[in-house]
Amino acid sequence: MNRTITMNLSGIIFHIEEDAYEVLNKYLNAIKGYFRDSEGRDEIMKDIEARIAEMLEEKVSNIKQAVLLMDVESVIAVMGKPEDFAGESENSEQTNTNTNYSEASNTSYPNNKRRRVFRDEDNKILGGVCAGVANYFDLDPIWLRGAFAISFFAFGSGFLLYIILWIIIPKAKTTAEKLEMHGEKVDVNNIGKAVNDEFEDFKKRMNEFGNKAKSPETKDKLRDTAQKATGFVGDIFYNMVHIVGKVVVFFLVFLGIALMVALLATIFGRGTISVFNSPTSNIHFSLYEFGSAVLPSDLSITLVVIAIILFLGVPLLSLIYSGIRHLFGIKHKNKIVKYTANTLWLIGLGLVIYIGVETANDFSEEASVKQKVEMVQPAGNVLYLDLKPLPDDDLDVTYYRHKNHKLKLGDWTMVSKDENNFSIGYPIMDIVKSETDSFQVVVVKTASGFDKQDATFHAKNIQYSVVQKDSTFIFDSYFDVNSKDKLRAQGVKIILKVPKNKVIYLNKRMAKIIYDIHNLNGALDNEMVNRKWVMTEQDLECLDCKGLEPAKKN
Repeated sequence: MNRTITMNLSGIIFHIEEDAYEVLNKYLNAIKGYFRDSEGRDEIMKDIEARIAEMLEEKVSNIKQAVLLMDVESVIAVMGKPEDFAGESENSEQTNTNTNYSEASNTSYPNNKRRRVFRDEDNKILGGVCAGVANYFDLDPIWLRGAFAISFFAFGSGFLLYIILWIIIPKAKTTAEKLEMHGEKVDVNNIGKAVNDEFEDFKKRMNEFGNKAKSPETKDKLRDTAQKATGFVGDIFYNMVHIVGKVVVFFLVFLGIALMVALLATIFGRGTISVFNSPTSNIHFSLYEFGSAVLPSDLSITLVVIAIILFLGVPLLSLIYSGIRHLFGIKHKNKIVKYTANTLWLIGLGLVIYIGVETANDFSEEASVKQKVEMVQPAGNVLYLDLKPLPDDDLDVTYYRHKNHKLKLGDWTMVSKDENNFSIGYPIMDIVKSETDSFQVVVVKTASGFDKQDATFHAKNIQYSVVQKDSTFIFDSYFDVNSKDKLRAQGVKIILKVPKNKVIYLNKRMAKIIYDIHNLNGALDNEMVNRKWVMTEQDLECLDCKGLEPAKKN
């Protein structure tokens, strides 16, 4: 029975007999002493230990788990003893300073010289595949590279084969693997020699590089190269910016021309262009018609046209002029053109401010008039509410208001326009508790003007109708403003007063005009339609709202 210990060699754990460990430890110390003056001592010892660990791994298995003395002696015989490759003086000194690490180490073992396939990273062009395979067959790598190139272009399979070999062939990382790749014996002498050669070659290249870097010619070349590189990068950046700038300028010139054409078409179209559409008819609404409907009576539409041309047209012309100068490289600047354009634009700005102030004064006051609608009380306790349908009124509210691109001014929606009236929608309805035991409908008309009297005049001129058929009230979807009257923020609000314990039914179309109706169920406006609502002491309460939760506690 032999005693074993645990050993960590090159990151691998081994169970080794104690006498075998002593022999291996003395062997490694002897090698370390031999390479004590070598610059690559640490690298050499690392590679030697990795190679010894690899050989010892081959000697253990599930049946034989411990490293024996004979295994260590076999490894030493393959790797070689320091006294075998040291000089005579070194040999005698090594013999005197180190004890005999194995009496049986003189036993000869067959040399395990072998050749393996690795990717040669030191002589690679892409992945080192051709160089590694050439080392294995003692060929010049150039022939394999030529064969791969021909197969790639002639048959199309060379590239795929190269990638496969790149994946499956490992890279020669350690010194031992590089020696195996070249078919050289992997022993202490060759590992030390290979590492020292690499260090010497690296030192030589660094010395040559340092000497070249210190020479005046090299400094001048580096300076010239740096200047040329900086100039090259600067030229590329300048050309890119120049090209992008040209594209941006061209786009701005194109945009300026398009906007200028649109501006001229708007100014001189005079109603020949259909600007707005509605479900009922096409609305031809030129700048002049809009001006006559909105601008104060004492403000000429010609003045508005001049203001628009100067305020918008002059900047567009300047943009087009500057862009053309930039595109064609015209450097001459005409100061007269510049000062003239600036002066005209300032005049246009002044006119726009003047027109805006004068128009705003016509909206400075607001007034309202109330009109009580005559009605017959319904025979029962239920009043049905419906909205007069417009053409294509089956469309939902969102589609109806936005998809058809009707003119919107604030809360207005332009429904139609003819020689007599502007038809504007929608009115707003509110439902409150009645102070009496009867249903009541009150229409509140509002408008703006330069004073109260003018605002009241515009409000009274609003035309809105409500029709009663038995127990059903039908409200118009829009209200009319006389085309000879000015558009002064006209609006209509309908107030329906419902007595206590009386019921109303809201048709689906009513969702277009009811607005923020308070109710005990907390229902939104679009949830209130197609349902019956009773007026309680506090507010409306739904009679057929199975899906709505009561909100009394809120």
